[in-house]
Amino acid sequence: MDPQALTTAAEPAALAGYLAGLPQPASAHEHGPARSVREDEYQGHRIVITTSYEITVDGRPLTAHIGVSNDGEVHCHALPAYQVLSAVDIVRALIDNFPDDFPAAGGGGGDDHGSHGGHPGHGEHGGG
Repeated sequence: MDPQALTTAAEPAALAGYLAGLPQPASAHEHGPARSVREDEYQGHRIVITTSYEITVDGRPLTAHIGVSNDGEVHCHALPAYQVLSAVDIVRALIDNFPDDFPAAGGGGGDDHGSHGGHPGHGEHGGG
């Protein structure tokens, strides 16, 4: 990018206009499918790819914040050092790193929306 164009794009008014046009993130306690929005500019075209993941473990919804980078790597806020090639791998890493949040299969089932228990992304793990 040419230095003058970079300077112009970094001006507060230009940057504010660009940021205002971006999709707004979901609220920290919004339940439902995890959404990931990837954006790119290519040969004068604006590309926006929105992907939704509805992930359950033992029938319980997983509410960890999962995203996909423009190069296709999957990441999770609860595991900031992990970048993997599939959503399955990130869920496996969550189970390995937060075993207390995933009781043994058959250990209750169902979703407890009142306490947010069993959901990485809420509470002490900092994923929210």
